[in-house]
Amino acid sequence: MPLLFRIAHYALTVLSWLLIATALISWFPVDPRNRWVRLLHQITDPVLHPIRAIVPAIGGVSLDIFIALILLWLVQRVLEQAMFS
Repeated sequence: MPLLFRIAHYALTVLSWLLIATALISWFPVDPRNRWVRLLHQITDPVLHPIRAIVPAIGGVSLDIFIALILLWLVQRVLEQAMFS
């Protein structure tokens, strides 16, 4: 069972980094047709879409990535506690 927790932990870490990359890319003018940008959005949009539906942008600033990162880090902490207990 620890292997399963470890795989989930690493997958959440990769997803966190992809969310950070999505945030950084949003600051620059990139071609949305770029295959890497499309792949990044295909991976992160299923995580961000439900948050966007619940939490609207505040003053033009979207907090969806920030909220998703906090939730992912909380899930990681729970997994870490389950691995080491």
